[in-house]
Amino acid sequence: MPAHSLVIPGDSARATSSGALARFRSLLDTATKTLNRLEIHQTTLAPGGSPHSPHRHEHDEMMLVEHGTLEVTQEGVVKKAGPGSLIFQSSNELHGLRNVGADTAVY
Repeated sequence: MPAHSLVIPGDSARATSSGALARFRSLLDTATKTLNRLEIHQTTLAPGGSPHSPHRHEHDEMMLVEHGTLEVTQEGVVKKAGPGSLIFQSSNELHGLRNVGADTAVY
């Protein structure tokens, strides 16, 4: 059943970690009236951290950088993304990212 309008309190999300350098907070993962899947999470990366190795997946993905500096690799092209940057990752394209800043990155 598709999700209806809602508000998700920031302190209600499930937190998991991927080693010492990455922490994920899952906020939403559901179908909507117009999307087969909408997944929203917050990731915190320590300096030098990466959430996982480069990969592909069927769904599109958007990431909004809250703070820090990320090195984003998309289909072999490397770009930098800082605070306020929006990263769009298209379906089935190889992508990965890493915190290249001196501080914690949150997106």
